[in-house]
Amino acid sequence: MAMNPMAVMRRENARLQSENERLQEELRNLREFVQILNDLTLAEKNFTSDAELLPLLEQIFLKAMNLMNAPDGSLLLLDDETNELAFVLVKGSLAANLKGYRIPADEGVAGWVIKNAQPTLVRDVRRDARFTGTIDDQFTFRTQSIAAAPLIGDRTVYGLIEALNQPGDEPFSESDLALLGLLCRFAGEALADIERMQPETA
Repeated sequence: MAMNPMAVMRRENARLQSENERLQEELRNLREFVQILNDLTLAEKNFTSDAELLPLLEQIFLKAMNLMNAPDGSLLLLDDETNELAFVLVKGSLAANLKGYRIPADEGVAGWVIKNAQPTLVRDVRRDARFTGTIDDQFTFRTQSIAAAPLIGDRTVYGLIEALNQPGDEPFSESDLALLGLLCRFAGEALADIERMQPETA
């Protein structure tokens, strides 16, 4: 069967246009990310006390959620004394329910991130054995996808940021996870700075 040259060219043009749009989107995200890092660096220069920590963490968290186009997400901090993760910042439909809520630090996708000190990408939680569904069941929520990265500073894991349910057929990409990981590293270093400011107890 003879190939139609015009049909082949149309398909190739459509493919190239789609690829160009994808690259343009990635470029926009990278430029926005660079601007975010610049803004945060300027903010951290005036960072002198733990009273300024939460506003800085909130700024990092919200910028991460917006950059990743995630409608839901949370920033959790590790309580070493109780081995729990506390929801400190929450965006989305569960914000009122989850702020201050605690979960075991060794369970679920969040627990895996804390234990392994590594970011992870879960595009379909129903196919991932690490996902527990405890919060979904308790608060009538439906988690579909997760991008999570640890807050690490001075080789210490302080917590993590989870972004949830990015819209689209293929939610969250490896580049999304890489950008989230870098922002979490920035937040982790801010937490380490605060810890270093604390006076040593005898």
